[in-house]
Amino acid sequence: MKIAIKILRIATIILLIIIIFFIVTATYSVAQLGLTIGAVQMLPSSEGINFSLPFSITNNGYYELADLNLTTRVTDLNGTILDQSETLIPSIPKGTTKNATHTIPIDLDTIMSLDHVPLLLNDSSFELEIFAALNFARAIPIQVSMNATIPWGAPLSNFSLGRLSISPFNSTHGEATIPVSFENHAILDLTGTLKLEFYSDFQELIASGETAVNVPSKQSYDGEITAYPRQEDISKLTSRVNVHVILETPMFVVEWEESYG
Repeated sequence: MKIAIKILRIATIILLIIIIFFIVTATYSVAQLGLTIGAVQMLPSSEGINFSLPFSITNNGYYELADLNLTTRVTDLNGTILDQSETLIPSIPKGTTKNATHTIPIDLDTIMSLDHVPLLLNDSSFELEIFAALNFARAIPIQVSMNATIPWGAPLSNFSLGRLSISPFNSTHGEATIPVSFENHAILDLTGTLKLEFYSDFQELIASGETAVNVPSKQSYDGEITAYPRQEDISKLTSRVNVHVILETPMFVVEWEESYG
């Protein structure tokens, strides 16, 4: 009986030593982890925009890292979820570095399902939540989280209608020309048709005109749209009118109202 108790004590001491050794080496190994997160890159895609987040993990510890799960959630300023994506890395052996890229796709259909007009007219940002989880030595779960922001460049930033000029055209119609300007802050080229419809306060269509636009990313647009109102309607354009703006592109259609005059 005494021998059994003595053996049990020895086994307990050995187990305690092993546990202490593991805790010490595991703590040291955690301290030796290296995490590098690169700058977020915005790249155009067939459906919208991809935010690319490069990162690398260096495992200088004594144990393998397993089941790394990097999850991101992107929300607008109102808290609406735009995307939730995962990147999984099954194993990072000790003494190795793993380089990877986490991709966050934002499609334009999602943008257009929101209150999209402010996003198309004004620069803004999205909230980015980053969650990382892994198993250390396949025994100790570790979780970390952080927050960041993603800049959003509006394709129609600083949209402006200039001073309307009217001149004679023929015996029945006049020629009304209005300057249009904006800056394409998006990473996508903006190609399509820009149309203006002029309405009176009684929702009567006075005149309309359109023009083709082709504005590369990070470039500005300065052009004009010409409409041909009837002679009897010209005076209505010189007072306060409502302008219905319509932009049609192969990827989306956006329209909004502006007061003018």
